Amino acid sequence: MNLKIKKIRTAVIGLGVGAHQARALSAHPDCQLVWICDFDKDRLCKLGLELPEAKQTQDDQDIFNDPDIDLVCIASYDEFHHQQVVMALKKGKHVYVEKPICLTKNESQNIYQTLKAHPHLRLSSNMVLRTCPLFKKVREAVLLNQMGEIYHLEADYFWGRKEKMISGWRAQADFFSIIHGAAVHMVDLILWITGKKPISVQSFGSRIIAAGTSQRHNDFAMLILRFESQMSVKVTAHGGCVHPHFHALKVFGKNNSFIHDSTGTAWIDSSNPNQNFRPESAIYPAKTMRSEALISFISSLVQNDQNALVTETEVFDVMSVCLAAEQAVNSENSVIIEYL
Repeated sequence: MNLKIKKIRTAVIGLGVGAHQARALSAHPDCQLVWICDFDKDRLCKLGLELPEAKQTQDDQDIFNDPDIDLVCIASYDEFHHQQVVMALKKGKHVYVEKPICLTKNESQNIYQTLKAHPHLRLSSNMVLRTCPLFKKVREAVLLNQMGEIYHLEADYFWGRKEKMISGWRAQADFFSIIHGAAVHMVDLILWITGKKPISVQSFGSRIIAAGTSQRHNDFAMLILRFESQMSVKVTAHGGCVHPHFHALKVFGKNNSFIHDSTGTAWIDSSNPNQNFRPESAIYPAKTMRSEALISFISSLVQNDQNALVTETEVFDVMSVCLAAEQAVNSENSVIIEYL
């Protein structure tokens, strides 16, 4: 006799990016989408027509107070993440949260301690660049030492969406961080590709693009990360740049270099100016594959293992770097990174 495996009962809070997560959960054979939540009634009803099996609510407490919910996906505005993550964990629910998981060091420590107090629960975050075949290939080359020892990387997040910086919730929020909201993706990519954690960070920020608008916080940041191996990394986040949305990456090793920018993607195997670059055709940006991060987390819950694409340890490591980088912007000094 075949025993029917109980499906993971899920809910989604915030139906911007969260709408994609709701669709993925609805289609997943091991999940049942029970709730969708958004304070925008029109947005809620529109997705409800597409996913009629899900109950609709404008109150996240309906989800937290439902004892049958196993997993909550949190994709609300940044300022609500900490409170909602902690509440979900205290109510005995696994959490998949849009980056950043929180905004301050105290919030990060609170989430960490809450998760530690509930060791049967799991947490992951929406670090979707890990799902991109191009970046997977670069990571493999680095980890297999095909490039030789890596001495420098550059990762640039070109958001290219000025209107989202100067209007809407980001402009109205008491605190918005271009580091937590944009640079975080590139920081995660660097740690994932290299398998190493930086020991210190120096950061700089500006709000030249946002000057004269209602956005009071930096729209640009540059981070310089230092590692024990003397490897260095430059990360930039451009909130309002005149540039298509793009994730640029350069990796410099003893044996060769890798360049991915808006002009093309290639490996450079020689310093000879007459030798052609070796083009790379692995897929980028592969947006349709980004649900793999959530699907991987679901699989780890079903299998009860630690094989999620983004583990809770990695989530806290990236958050620790970003929090130190934000501190460095404010202090104008290099900051030693304190990992949880």
